[in-house]
Amino acid sequence: MTNATDGQRERLTREEQKALTRRRLLASAANVFAERGFHGASVEEIAERAGFTRGAFYSNFESKADVFLALLDGHIEREMRMLEEALAGDESAQAFLDLLGRGGRRGEGREWTLLWAEFWLHVMRHPELAPKLAARQRAVRRAVAGLIERQCGQMGFILPMPAEQLAAVMLAVDDGLKLQEDLDPGSVPGDLRSRMLVLLFSGMAALSGKKPGGRPASGDGPSGQD
Repeated sequence: MTNATDGQRERLTREEQKALTRRRLLASAANVFAERGFHGASVEEIAERAGFTRGAFYSNFESKADVFLALLDGHIEREMRMLEEALAGDESAQAFLDLLGRGGRRGEGREWTLLWAEFWLHVMRHPELAPKLAARQRAVRRAVAGLIERQCGQMGFILPMPAEQLAAVMLAVDDGLKLQEDLDPGSVPGDLRSRMLVLLFSGMAALSGKKPGGRPASGDGPSGQD
């Protein structure tokens, strides 16, 4: 007697079955990486937990690093969507600063922070992987830079540096402080990341003689004189 799962499998096209296999392998990889770390995880365990063989794994991914990069793609997409959705209802400058104040990039947990740091070191020791990771890093910077440029236009000030460079600084502050929080939570306030990002952005507004909401800074506004 064919059960419902077998019947569903028979109705799937080859492309649909391949997509389903890939999703199951990705879900398994996410669990194994979270439990064992990048280096502790094995292709065999990822495949076995998903109910497949090594052959099925290598039909979908080139290596353990390849499946990790696929998970990273999903993680980046979710984070960027979270930022866009958070601003969709209110694109004002104040809403952007409020988002930073809440810690805009809060999608990642401690497990992901550790995995990111571990994989980063792995790539540094395997330079053949560097172009793949660098391409994803550039994509994140460009996305964040786009948000920054849009908000700066609404605030009415010109950035003192290219938006993508500023995005790199903001992401570095965010990632670096997150690592310190996880290592020694008692010495790093939980809201320090968000406060530093707000301070950085507000400082740029001040350089342009604007308050964060787009208003002239105190004492620097129009005085009726040229």
